[in-house]
Amino acid sequence: MAVIGTNPGALNASFFLNRADSALTKAIGRLSSGSRLFDPSDDAAGVAVSGKLTSASKRLSAVAEGAQNVISYSQTADGFLSVIQDQLTRMNELAIRATNGAFGSSDRANYGTEFEKLTSTITAQVTNARFNGAAVFQTGTQGATTTVAVNADGTNIYGVILQDLRDAAGGAMNGVNALSILTTSGASAAIATLTTAIQNIATARANVNTDISVMSFYIQNVNTERINTDMANSRIKDLDFATESTEMAKQSIILQASTAMLAQANSAQQSVLSLLQ
Repeated sequence: MAVIGTNPGALNASFFLNRADSALTKAIGRLSSGSRLFDPSDDAAGVAVSGKLTSASKRLSAVAEGAQNVISYSQTADGFLSVIQDQLTRMNELAIRATNGAFGSSDRANYGTEFEKLTSTITAQVTNARFNGAAVFQTGTQGATTTVAVNADGTNIYGVILQDLRDAAGGAMNGVNALSILTTSGASAAIATLTTAIQNIATARANVNTDISVMSFYIQNVNTERINTDMANSRIKDLDFATESTEMAKQSIILQASTAMLAQANSAQQSVLSLLQ
């Protein structure tokens, strides 16, 4: 039907042109951002799920960081314990030398001077050992712990028990503060006490390194969970560039074709004028 009030061809061409233009604009936005969620309205459910996965991934990263800090804390404690163990071993050596009855009191006094300095040094180390301001060993009420969350929900809390190296009187090691090697009998008594103290240190180091081992496994688990969470999130939000670039090329061609057809439809309407001549 030859009419001039309505141009169906132009209307159809205009419709498809606008649709292609909108699709092309969206493809460009996705390619520019690298996200298929460039327009959240395209996948509202995907936006919600991706947001939750992103939050979970960040929490897992924080968990791994916290656990690693506790490992550093425990490694600091083990470092102190290793040095204390060496000092106790040296004190035990001095005690054995002081049992030699062939030495005079002045000789034992020389051994005693080093022995006493080592004793006071150990006391200072146990009392003042810190990691980022936190006490490494028990200094207050017995049973103190350092805790850290080891899962994303914060429901699994691991506690590192601080090693208690004090004696009943608050000294650095069980009975060590009261030792003296100025006499052969005192030196003999000191050997047994120091041997026990060295064994206690060995047990404390075993406990500390057990915490380090456990935390390392927790970190492995958390990192595995985080990697898989990120991969799941990637499948939802990250753009397939090959597919989207193909779509952009398609829409670009459709846009050009629609533009050409709109021009053709507009010019075709002019044929009606020939009926008026």
